[in-house]
This record gives sequence, structure tokens and C-alpha cells, in this order.
Amino acid sequence: MKFTSPAQAETLAQVKTHPYQATSFYLDTDKSRQPLKAINAAYKGLLNQARLTLETRDLSREVKKSLLEDLEKISQFCTNRLNSWKAPGLAIFCCSARNLWQELELPHGPRNRLIQDFDFYTRPLSAILEKFKKLCAFLVNRREAFWYEIRMGEIRLLDSLTSDVPKKVKKGGFEGYESKRIERHIDALLLEHFKKAAQRTFEILKQNHFDWLFLGCDDQFYPQLEPLFHTYVKDRLKGRIKARPGTEASRVLQECLDLEDRLKREEEAGLVKAFVAELERGGRAVAGLADTLRKLNSHEIRHLLITHNFSKPGRVCPGCHGLFLNEEACPTCKVKTEPVADVVDEAIEIALNKNVPLTQINPPTRLEHYGNIGGFLKFKTPR
Repeated sequence: MKFTSPAQAETLAQVKTHPYQATSFYLDTDKSRQPLKAINAAYKGLLNQARLTLETRDLSREVKKSLLEDLEKISQFCTNRLNSWKAPGLAIFCCSARNLWQELELPHGPRNRLIQDFDFYTRPLSAILEKFKKLCAFLVNRREAFWYEIRMGEIRLLDSLTSDVPKKVKKGGFEGYESKRIERHIDALLLEHFKKAAQRTFEILKQNHFDWLFLGCDDQFYPQLEPLFHTYVKDRLKGRIKARPGTEASRVLQECLDLEDRLKREEEAGLVKAFVAELERGGRAVAGLADTLRKLNSHEIRHLLITHNFSKPGRVCPGCHGLFLNEEACPTCKVKTEPVADVVDEAIEIALNKNVPLTQINPPTRLEHYGNIGGFLKFKTPR
């Protein structure tokens, strides 16, 4: 099943497996960035580590049996399916004791992880939802208009409009006067058609809370159409595509995905450029894992930047939940910190919980030269 909507994440989050525990498994299966051999090694490493961890946990025999069965089922699935798996990411949620199993095709490679707890771990799904824009494609010509929703690699038709606007002026009348009168009439009908289409666009964007709007129309019509857009529409108009009414939905989808990818890369590049400039002039920015965690602990980060799938082991304070790279004891609580497999993932969760804007940057970018992680600060750090 493809992961396409927030409802899927919400449904999984509401599942209760008590007194048994559930297994949440995420795997980056993007073969455009890594060979199948690396993907296989990653899932085997996760499963082996989970088995070792399970041996040390103080759980009942029944709970352990269910969790071990989960691991075996995931192993069999990966062995049989990864070779032909085409999605960039895979997520599996299961609880053998409750006969629960759900696999999801993810549109973006997640961080590799396996978590066994009382609830399904759905935070990475929320992160994916935040990364993907909700797009509207508006296609219009002199007689028709179509509106499509594009989300998580899927497309669906939302609405359409047809107006009775003649295609050509029929010449006639004394010295062309009749021809001009007909031409003015057609122009008025065309303007009315565009007004209806522009108003409907505003209504659709408001009703569906789209992030971006992509427009497909002939160059000759754009000067007439653009002034009719409400400010709300203009703010979301991010680009134009070649598709027109009558274009196959699959082609509309591909054009929108290509444009979205280009715009997101430009957006990320601009963000990294601003971050590096701020950092190099000694402004309100911090780089490197240890320093970034320290600023996150003290609530000074206003926007967190992380290279996609960057991960490092670290430590967490069981008292204040502060995150650290190497500290054996929490500087604030003075208690012993506990090891975590991926402190970057913990930082992402804290950022999301505290509503700190977070951008995962697709490499290669200059962020890699600054430790793969950093952030804009609320205040300038005194020297």
C-alpha cells in the first residue's frame, strides 16, 4: 500500500497492542542513491541489533515471542521483496500476537530504524508529510479548465469547467463592422470564462489548503488571466507547466513532480546559502552536531537544518531529555546520560514536538562541510 495521506498515519498511531508490544520498521530503499547490497546490509543490521537488544529486555515470554516473530516476518519480507521493491522507502508495522501487519511504500527514503514499543512509531511518517507539498495543477484554455490535486506522488481530478466560447471570428458585415462586433462579443465571453476559472481556483485553494499552485495555459492567455487571480492565489502560484486541458493525467503528474523537485532543490539551496553566509559572518547560526544539540537543548534554535539521512549515536538525559554527543553526565541534571542509537533522530523528534521548523537537505550541499547539521538561532551567540 502506498503512503499518501495523514489519515494512514493517524490510524496507525491509534492502534493499541497492550499487553503486547509492536514493531515499527523503516528502511531507505532508494536504489537511485545506493546499491541493493547496501540496502540488504542495512536491514540485516537492524534485525540483528533488535534481536540482541531483545535478549536483554525484561519482558514476559509471550511478549518476547511475539516480537521475535515480528523480526522473522520482516526478515522474510525483505528477503523476498526488496529485489523488486520500487518505492524509495519502506515502512512495516506489525504485532504478531495481535495478527497485525501493515506495509507502506514511502515516497521518500526514511532513516533506517527498528523500534519495538507499546505503540507504533509514526513520527517518520509525519516528517514525510511535512516534506511533501500539497500541489494544485490548474489547466485552462479558451473553453475548458481542469483542477488536479497532487500529493505524495498521486494525482486526482478535483473539478472541471466548460464555457461556450467560440474559437474564431466569422467575418462579415459592411466594411468589417460585424466582424469587430463579434470579436468583442467573443472577447467578453472569454473574459467571463477566465473570471469564473480564477474564482473557482481561489475557492479550491481555500477549501483544500494547497501549498503550491502550478498553472498550465498558453502564453497569449496569461496576461488576461493573471490579473484576475486573488492575492491568495498569486501567493501560491509557483510555476507554469506545459500541460493543458486534455493532457493525460499521468503526464500532468510527472510535470508537476519534476517542477516540485526543482523548486524544492532551489529552496533548499537558498536556505543552505543563507545559513552558510550567516555562519561565516559570525551571525545567528550554529553548525556541527555537538554545538547544535547544545543550542537545541537551550531552546535557541529557530530553524534546524539536517542533511537527509544523517545519523550519529549519542546520549540522552533521562531527566530533562537533553541531547548530547559524548557527555556521560547531564550538565543540568547531574545524572548519568543513556546511550541512543541515533541522536539526530532524537533531535528531529524534539524539533517536531517543539514546533521548531525543520528542513532535511538532500545532498550534496555545503551543509556537509559544516557537520551535516546546523541551525539558525533566535539570538546571536556572544563571543
